[in-house]
Amino acid sequence: MRGIKSLIATLKKHNLTLAAAESCSAGYLSYLLTKTPGSSKVFKGGIVAYSLTAKAKFFKIPYSTLKKTQGVSKEVALSLAKGIRKLFNTDLGISIVGFAGPETKKGVKPGTVFIGLSDKNNVMSKKYIIKGSRDRVRKKVSQKAIELIFKKLKRY
Repeated sequence: MRGIKSLIATLKKHNLTLAAAESCSAGYLSYLLTKTPGSSKVFKGGIVAYSLTAKAKFFKIPYSTLKKTQGVSKEVALSLAKGIRKLFNTDLGISIVGFAGPETKKGVKPGTVFIGLSDKNNVMSKKYIIKGSRDRVRKKVSQKAIELIFKKLKRY
């Protein structure tokens, strides 16, 4: 995986800004992004919307929609990615939702995660199944989000 410093440098090179909406990663992606000096030039902020209520309040997603999947779905990841980009007025919005475990919820297995990525023209989502502890899921999905941003930046 490419490093965070490289991601920050690439965002700076293209004069792009980023914001993150995190759920199961609990802010780990934001931590990774901000541990590099100079990251404030490109990373404008994040929201850890861990509960369904927070997702509904900050991102205006109907609670009934969230309750169906406990907030873990492609649609929720897409809504959060678009919403965080608009809230922070950034070029890119990234979102992470999922179940870190250890139990299955609403028929969704532990380690099921969705990452959403939005720019002014497109929004996309990717699903992953990550095996391991809650901490491993948090770390691995944050790494996957960074990889997805790198893929997106190839188009700039």
